[in-house]
Amino acid sequence: MVVLLAARVALAADLRPGEHDDTRERIAVVVGRSSFVTETSTDELRELYLRRQRLWPNGTRAIPINLPAENSVRQSFSQIVLGRSRDDLVAYWNGRYFEGITPPTVLPSASAVRGYLATEPAAIAYLPLNEVDSSVRVLLTLD
Repeated sequence: MVVLLAARVALAADLRPGEHDDTRERIAVVVGRSSFVTETSTDELRELYLRRQRLWPNGTRAIPINLPAENSVRQSFSQIVLGRSRDDLVAYWNGRYFEGITPPTVLPSASAVRGYLATEPAAIAYLPLNEVDSSVRVLLTLD
């Protein structure tokens, strides 16, 4: 076990700039098949997930969905898109609480996220790429 871990660390450290680390999970930003949302950017995601943007361009209330805080995909998403750690986000949301701004809804699993997206066209979420199925549309893939 220790040898395998050491080998993985050595391989990851040996990657040259621009090479992809296949051991890291890829993340898909998704909406439901019936969603009117057709595109997004990491900048727009940051604004949506920090609740600084609360409406889609058509005026509909945006519903960003998170996985649980301890989920490794959420932690990666938070680092990549929000540029913040779990502790940074706790402090951020504590500050927003007194402004009446609540964090995104949390759903317990990828299947719960897919089910919610199927019924709510204004929702947006992220999933491990290997959890994407035909019930959702991928808008963006994060490495």
